Amino acid sequence: MRNALLILLLLGLAACTGEPVHQRQFLQFGTLIDISVSGVDARRAEAAFDAVEQLLAKRNRQWHAWEDGDLKRFNDALAAQPTEGVPVPPSLRRLIDDSKRYYRVSDGLFNPALGKLIAAWGFQGREQPDRALIERIRQDLPTMDDLRIEDNRAWSDNPFLQLDFGAIAKGLAVAQTGDLLLQHGIRHFIVNAGGDLLVRGRKSDDEPWVIGIENPFRGGALATLAMAGDGAVFTSGSYRRYYIDEQGRRRQHIIDPRTGEPATSIRSVTVLLDDPVAADAAATALMLTEPERLPEMLQRLAVREALVIAEDRQAWISPGWKDRLIWSDRIGPKPQPIGK
Repeated sequence: MRNALLILLLLGLAACTGEPVHQRQFLQFGTLIDISVSGVDARRAEAAFDAVEQLLAKRNRQWHAWEDGDLKRFNDALAAQPTEGVPVPPSLRRLIDDSKRYYRVSDGLFNPALGKLIAAWGFQGREQPDRALIERIRQDLPTMDDLRIEDNRAWSDNPFLQLDFGAIAKGLAVAQTGDLLLQHGIRHFIVNAGGDLLVRGRKSDDEPWVIGIENPFRGGALATLAMAGDGAVFTSGSYRRYYIDEQGRRRQHIIDPRTGEPATSIRSVTVLLDDPVAADAAATALMLTEPERLPEMLQRLAVREALVIAEDRQAWISPGWKDRLIWSDRIGPKPQPIGK
């Protein structure tokens, strides 16, 4: 689960123009979304917060994978009418188009078509995995290429295809929240969606916002980072959403689309990109990337910076972050430069 970043030194800070920091929290997308803005008066901030609250509630209803809404109804219709085709709701079109694109760019590692398999493993409200269904799906693992769209109608010949946008919907919600804040004339803000961040502007004229990266093994701050400029910092990890199966194996929610099994090698990935949607997708794809392929995948996904931490505590870091992260805890051996 994301939830791997902490905002530090945020509340009570002076804004660029001397205005106080205004804050509002929302519970949506299964997490706490904290928004802090500066450089505007309280009336403008409150108007923006009200608009954001409506937007997030609407998107959460539309994009939820297993509660009634646009996505669940689309998945149900697609399963019931695989040959006739079903209309693509406008609320889902960008998620589908972007998911297809990131599926291709990531060489298939980012694959939201695995919703039925994710549910079978017990990560959509089920209490126990459905072993028989898991084995059937693994015989014909669905991909985003199995979803065909023409004239805004969708078909799929794979009966196991079911969309789950858990690895991209929050990124789009954060991006749309940032756009909405900009429309309200707010230029300096942080959107913190359960640890996934969109940063715009600065804390003050001579100070950047400072964020923290959580230690994925024991909690607390692993390192801090001064955000000099705009960016989206997203984390994917195996240490929040998991269970221990009857054989004592740790089963986490990110499923490897090549095997149909939960991923096992990477503990957490933190990335910096310009776009929250791209950051959300990239963090998930990198959770499934072998260390020797990290340089290639970072280039494919246009990742600006990254920190990758394996289950055995080995870590890799991009050159740009090597001297920018201020470490406050240890996880194991010194992180190795990505590509070395």
